[in-house]
Amino acid sequence: MKMAYDPEKYREKREKVLGIKKRGLGFGAMAVIICVVILAGLSVVTVPRAVSYFSTRNLDDAIFKLESGSNWPENVIAAIQKIDGIASVTEDKNHTRLVVTYDRRTAAFANMTAAFSKRNLGVTLLNQVNHRQHRNTLENKEETIETP
Repeated sequence: MKMAYDPEKYREKREKVLGIKKRGLGFGAMAVIICVVILAGLSVVTVPRAVSYFSTRNLDDAIFKLESGSNWPENVIAAIQKIDGIASVTEDKNHTRLVVTYDRRTAAFANMTAAFSKRNLGVTLLNQVNHRQHRNTLENKEETIETP
């Protein structure tokens, strides 16, 4: 009985005699490494933007100004911050405008205006805009101011 020749059995000896040396990574391993690097690079770019979008997608900004043109009283700002669904209340640098960032799903716009009328304040709504759009507008204004 004659045994069939098994090329795998003597492969290492053949490669040693012929001087074949294995160097580096194989094609599959190199392809996997390149794919991982590309995916990691793309995720570094896209994941923060996606997280930012999901955290601010339901926020709106309402910009108010007192009809009297005076500064905003601190007790009004504190009262507005206590309303459910209000994310933040900020004044501009001149203390004449009040920017109320609120979650449009939970905070009713009528609750804000009721808080103003409860304190007998004449308030004008200057603008009501999406929070991301307002933030982008402010960033663009800052860029144009900084560049000569």
